Amino acid sequence: METSRTINSKFLVRFFSDDCSSEEIRQMEQWRNQTAENNQFFEDFRKVWESDYQTMLSGDLLEHDWDKISSRINFPGRNRSIGFLNAFSRMAAALLLMLAVSGGVYVYWNVPGFGRWNAFQTGEHVDSLRLPDNSIVYLNNFSSLKYLKNFEDGKRTVSLNGEGFFEVTHDAGNPFLVKSPEGVDVKVLGTAFHLQTGAGIDNIELNVTDGVVAIKYRRFKENVTAGNSVVVNNREFRVLPTPDDNFLSWKTGELKFSQCPLDEIAKTLKNHFKEINDVKINTQSDVLVTTSFQNQDVKEVLEELELHFDKKFSLNEGVLIISE
Repeated sequence: METSRTINSKFLVRFFSDDCSSEEIRQMEQWRNQTAENNQFFEDFRKVWESDYQTMLSGDLLEHDWDKISSRINFPGRNRSIGFLNAFSRMAAALLLMLAVSGGVYVYWNVPGFGRWNAFQTGEHVDSLRLPDNSIVYLNNFSSLKYLKNFEDGKRTVSLNGEGFFEVTHDAGNPFLVKSPEGVDVKVLGTAFHLQTGAGIDNIELNVTDGVVAIKYRRFKENVTAGNSVVVNNREFRVLPTPDDNFLSWKTGELKFSQCPLDEIAKTLKNHFKEINDVKINTQSDVLVTTSFQNQDVKEVLEELELHFDKKFSLNEGVLIISE
């Protein structure tokens, strides 16, 4: 099998385009697992492929930026055309990053504030911003949104890393597209939805609260209507009625439980409170609890739940322990 220095990039492109046979997929996985260097090369290529930031640009901007980039890394002169760039944009972006991952190419395409991009990032607190088309995005803590300045040529494309809630301004002629680090695309015309990304494909979550949202990942394509969600298990996407009433608790501050068991409530607490990093349940309970909380701190919530379940809820160095 080829080493990471000589592997055919066309093979990688075919792999990420789902154009490989089962035997070729097996060979690729075998090559990846041979060395740590091979795996790192594969992951670097994946990041470029799944980010695909060059598709956010219009044709004239793409040609202009290509000229700048090629001159920086001393590409030999050649005649260029928009058609050529569009046909090989994915390959070009991947090859450029491999040649200059620590240089001007990566900075030019990916670093906010350098050229084409704006970025909005939250720290420990929830925040929101209004985009150039008047759409509003609410971001959970430690999340970021990257977008092309001014949405040139009507390209309403953003990249989300983390968790956000989108209220999208309707524009029938220009769909609103959200890209994730995992390669998931979410497209709408005008609607409201919640999206969580950046923690691996099995942790992708989409909840639609208004309108219709189209989601795409490789061969999976589905239109998801209000009141429904997309969840992923072992890379298998499923559409089902929204199973969790608290997916926006980080935005609203409200927790609601209706006939919920202990393990479900514990999972929601872990997702809601930054003070809880892990949960250990050392007991069993058949009690189903109905209650709600509004902007209450973790101590108050745990004290009330102790009464409902007749159990001990203790928080020790980020670990919630539930016991007799």
